[in-house]
Amino acid sequence: MFLETLQFFTGIFVVVYDGQHALKFTLGRAQEVVGPGIHFKWPIVQRFRVEETKDTTLDLEPQVIQLQDDLVYEVSAKLVYQIVDLRKALIEVDDLVAGLRNRLTIAVQRVVRARDRRSILELEAMVAAVEVELKPVCEQWGIRVHEFGFSDISPTPATLEVTQLRLLAEEKLRLYTAFRGEGLGEEASVALVSGAVIALRDPRGVSAPAAPPEAEPAPGPPDELALDPDAA
Repeated sequence: MFLETLQFFTGIFVVVYDGQHALKFTLGRAQEVVGPGIHFKWPIVQRFRVEETKDTTLDLEPQVIQLQDDLVYEVSAKLVYQIVDLRKALIEVDDLVAGLRNRLTIAVQRVVRARDRRSILELEAMVAAVEVELKPVCEQWGIRVHEFGFSDISPTPATLEVTQLRLLAEEKLRLYTAFRGEGLGEEASVALVSGAVIALRDPRGVSAPAAPPEAEPAPGPPDELALDPDAA
């Protein structure tokens, strides 16, 4: 606290802490990069820009992305990076964090849009594709990506409903094909699949029409009254 107060009032030195580095500027021109410690400067003529050079986590806000087969997913991700070349990180880009977040958004959207309902589950391949997309940015801006991953990939409610309807349609098609293979006619197969006839699962795994319930015997005529042998 004392050093920070003295630095503010005197302006003749800058304090760089552990996990930080600073780029020295003289008359507006970038000079050397300095590490932790106390570094003196000429007021007005020289200045330092101090930045964190330890691992930093960047959270990508949920993105609503449409896949190749028109399904819509919500995707969020995390990126752990580190500044390895402070000169590039401060000179090549105006705002490193904002620029990296924008590039990460573009890379994630580009990779996810190229997927469909089946390949969207290939997380390792998608992570590798995003890292390839970010590689030129890392070299240009002097950063290194230590880890990247998707924190959430989930379908929207509308997509989930479409997926369930598709699975139901595939199941009906499978049952229809099975019924036709068993020799049932087209109309009977359609009726069974659509639920017009109650179907039960037989041991072979094919739905078959349930047997009609046995009819209850009709009540017969009332028994004749037994004659009392004593009645005469």
